[in-house]
Amino acid sequence: MRISSHNATALLTFLAVPALAGDIAWEAGITAVVQDADDSRVESEITASLDLFARWSTGSGEWLLYVEGSTSPNPDGVSNFYPTVNGDARSVLTRNDSGTVQVSELNYTFSLQGGRRSLMLGLIDPSAWLDRGRIANDENRHFLNGSFVNNAAIEFPDYSLGAVYRRLANGRHPELTLIVSGSDGIQDTPDRSYQDLLDLTDQGRGVFAGFGASWLREQFSWRAGAWLRSDDHVVAEDETRTDINYGVYGVFGWQSGPDAINVRAGLANADVSIASEFLAIAYERRTRAGRVGLGVARTFISDGFRGEGVDHAWDVEAFLRIPVFGGNGHLTPSLQYVRNPGFDATGDTVSSTALVAGIRFHLSFER
Repeated sequence: MRISSHNATALLTFLAVPALAGDIAWEAGITAVVQDADDSRVESEITASLDLFARWSTGSGEWLLYVEGSTSPNPDGVSNFYPTVNGDARSVLTRNDSGTVQVSELNYTFSLQGGRRSLMLGLIDPSAWLDRGRIANDENRHFLNGSFVNNAAIEFPDYSLGAVYRRLANGRHPELTLIVSGSDGIQDTPDRSYQDLLDLTDQGRGVFAGFGASWLREQFSWRAGAWLRSDDHVVAEDETRTDINYGVYGVFGWQSGPDAINVRAGLANADVSIASEFLAIAYERRTRAGRVGLGVARTFISDGFRGEGVDHAWDVEAFLRIPVFGGNGHLTPSLQYVRNPGFDATGDTVSSTALVAGIRFHLSFER
């Protein structure tokens, strides 16, 4: 991994003042994943990542800094052939696909009306706000497969400049969230750089907007909303035409004692979106040995993108999360089944399915 000079400057500048004042709270995590597949084309792979969250409270709100890093992926490794099996890999790369360290989020949240409302401005993560789930939203602590981290039918940008407005629930009124950001994030730009991100007039760019309403109870939670991307997308069955992408989504959660369930569903514009429909069900249970998880996800490919050997996708994951170091870390052996036809890094189709075995180690620190 490497860290560029402008990332280092931003990090040191942000940390210096609050550290001297003693008001900074931080959380750091280190994750390593080893995976292998029963596909003869694929090599076993070791990936590693780091995450650092720092928060600095002020009189009117809070600063947030998120620094993220990842190692360089193996071109013949598991995550290249079957991208969904490791939601922690390939998240922070240079334009040469080398691992790096970057400031992924840097924003300020204004607290309004005594904390009942808030407005976040700056470099944000749009995917963190719309389809959240209690047990299926964190590839470091819960499911590793990306289909259980975010809804595959929502075309989220990467970390992008934008705003998040929230109104907390009040009586029968649900929690409301509104997001507006650029359609292209850091990893979506040609050079994967902040300079590209700030070029807001670059041809082909647009806006990502999302809305969500949440009803939260002790045992149950419901989320529903809609989103759109205004940048041009080529229509699958008529390459002379373009259209925007848009869709709707829903999330249901249930938790009682040691058991928890998460259900995600989504629809997108089938004319331009490869994933037109999505459905995922995840289940977790706390046991004496650790936390057990089982998830099944189905991604439906739009008719215009389907062809010979290209069909709907399946992702299945089972894991056991075993606490270590007094609960500050965990070891998580997992087994995944993926059916990902039509994706082939070599051009020589040998198998459209794979069993992927792996083990994840995660250790976190906080103050």
